[in-house]
Amino acid sequence: MGKVAFAKAFPGRLIEWELAIGKTIEKVVSFETGQMGMVIFSDGTFIATPSPNPQPADLIRLLLLARPDLIRFWKEAFDQLDQWIAMDHEMQKKARLQNIIGAIENNLPQIPELKEALEEVLKNLPANRSCS
Repeated sequence: MGKVAFAKAFPGRLIEWELAIGKTIEKVVSFETGQMGMVIFSDGTFIATPSPNPQPADLIRLLLLARPDLIRFWKEAFDQLDQWIAMDHEMQKKARLQNIIGAIENNLPQIPELKEALEEVLKNLPANRSCS
C-alpha cells in the first residue's frame, strides 16, 4: 500500500490535463503495446495517457519506463520508489516462504512421507543452483 500511495503522490505527477496547459512537451514514452504512455514536459512534470489516473501497477511501470527522462528532476523520489519496490519484493518473498512452510506443516500429518520427499528434493538440488 505504501508503494502505491507513493507512486500516486510522485513529485511532478499531473492528475488533470488542464494542469498541462502552457507546458512544453519534451518527450512521450509508451509501453510496447502503445496502449498507455506518459507525456513528459520540459519542467519535469508528467502525465499518464490516455488516462491521467492509470491503475497503480501501470503507473509504477510508466514511472520506471520514464525514469531516464525524469531522474534529473526527481532522483530522490526514484530512490524512494526503488526502496518501496525492494521492500515489496522482500515482503512477497517472505509471504511465499510462509505459504510453503504452512502447506508443509498442514499436510505433514496426513502425508508422513512428505518429510522424506522434501529431504530428497533438498539433497538433490544442484550445487551451483542459487538459493537466494
